[in-house]
Amino acid sequence: MHRRFTAAVLIAGFLLLFFAGMLSAQEQTSAGLTNDQARAIIDLLKEKGILTEDEATAFMERIDGAGDVATAPNAPIIAQEPPSEPATKKDLASLEEKVRRTSEATMLDHRLLTRRIDDMESGVIDQLVDKSIKSEWTQRISISGDVRLRYQQDTFVDDNATFVNPDDTDSVMNTTEDRYRFRYRARLGMKAKLLDYREANVGKLEAGFRFTTGNEDDPVSTNDTMGDYFNRDSFVFDRAYLKWKWHPINPWFDRMPQISIVGGRFANPWFSTDLVWDGDLNFEGLAVSYETDTEQMRPFNMFLTAGIFPLEEEAFSSRDKWLWGAQVGFEYLPRYDMAFTVGIAYYDYREIEGIQNAANSDLYDFTAPGYQQKGNTLMDIDPTDDIQTALATDYDILDVYLKTDIGIFHPVHIILDAQYVKNFGFDTDRVAEVTGDDSPVEDTDGYMFGATVGYPKIVNFGEWNIGLKYKYLGADAVLDAFTDSDFHLGGTNAKGWILKGEYGLYRNLWLTGRWLSSDEIEGPQLGVDTLQVDVNARF
Repeated sequence: MHRRFTAAVLIAGFLLLFFAGMLSAQEQTSAGLTNDQARAIIDLLKEKGILTEDEATAFMERIDGAGDVATAPNAPIIAQEPPSEPATKKDLASLEEKVRRTSEATMLDHRLLTRRIDDMESGVIDQLVDKSIKSEWTQRISISGDVRLRYQQDTFVDDNATFVNPDDTDSVMNTTEDRYRFRYRARLGMKAKLLDYREANVGKLEAGFRFTTGNEDDPVSTNDTMGDYFNRDSFVFDRAYLKWKWHPINPWFDRMPQISIVGGRFANPWFSTDLVWDGDLNFEGLAVSYETDTEQMRPFNMFLTAGIFPLEEEAFSSRDKWLWGAQVGFEYLPRYDMAFTVGIAYYDYREIEGIQNAANSDLYDFTAPGYQQKGNTLMDIDPTDDIQTALATDYDILDVYLKTDIGIFHPVHIILDAQYVKNFGFDTDRVAEVTGDDSPVEDTDGYMFGATVGYPKIVNFGEWNIGLKYKYLGADAVLDAFTDSDFHLGGTNAKGWILKGEYGLYRNLWLTGRWLSSDEIEGPQLGVDTLQVDVNARF
């Protein structure tokens, strides 16, 4: 529209200049515009706003005055007065100057408008595009975290024995002096959807990582104990992984199956409890899982999980330590408010046993575990008077876990669970040989049973639950390095009760209390009662 107006102004200006030139050349030629042509041009200039009404009327009067000498309607205009009349030259000069100024102003407006459009394209439009891109990535990324403040009281039974710290044989564990500690845990995680089902039917790809308090020397605790002269505490990588999931667009046989693969450092992939794996433990390696019906379109569902995890890599030996695991599970939902789940897993540790060094050699020092708590049967791999402990036997563990969730009183649920573990890797003959004990104790069984009543997950004010369970964990039932670090202050060869209660204080803010009472199963006495009071917040 603006360009058409500019062109019309320029054409009109050209015609006006041409007409003015014809008028000024009346004395030099008898040829010129006819009266009708002149009137048409003046009407056009008036219509476009170049001539005012008074200016158009004045020009018309001059044309009519010149028409007295015309011999026909189309006769040329012949000047009746000298062309040098001052009033006529003045009017023409004023009109010509007005046309020139109008044309220049129009061209200037056009350049300014073009520049403003360019600025808008490079500024506003680019900003809108950037915001759109950032908004799209914002929708792909989710951030979550939690903070826990804890008061912990550890009370020891009178006449407890003294125990050497298996992870540092030059020191002893505290088994006699009661402890009162303030501790905290902070975790911050992020997940990013790199690829979604809506973009391509090749599955969903997710990247994630999480930071947490704790340190690189303890895989089963993220607590940080207060009381270090206000020194700053460390934040370490707790998770860093890539996870791919895929399921078909349409159901298969009235089911919606799903396969997933995760690699890196990621959450516990097994259906299990802290009888085998501490709640703060994360796994490193690769895990693959398959579910037959993720949408629970049928009452019966099955899931499979398999994984391979490097435990310790040795540069100068092929005896790297590994964990291989597989699990099959079944879920039965006879009705919407009731679920029964059972998981059967087998964990196979490779190259985990210790090997005794030859005299004046440290060749097999690497066979000592990278981390241990207490309870497993140990051997001394140092031939000198010093002591360096390592595991005396292998660990091939069967894990059977059953969980029942009864929600007929929803939102209050009754949750019953039971678990049994058995280590089939214990070799009595080898243990007797490497430890020098002719009759080693073979305590390779563990079990747990308990009940919880209330809300399965505390989210809002007033929500609650209370639970009680009993644990028995033989000395070599599981690897002591990775079991619960709170019960019996960590490790195996322990039995006792755990009482727990939770109450919602506000949305995503709740209070937790736990009482853990445990005793040693075999060997010298070690009784521990632990009280934990937590204030938890998540976002």
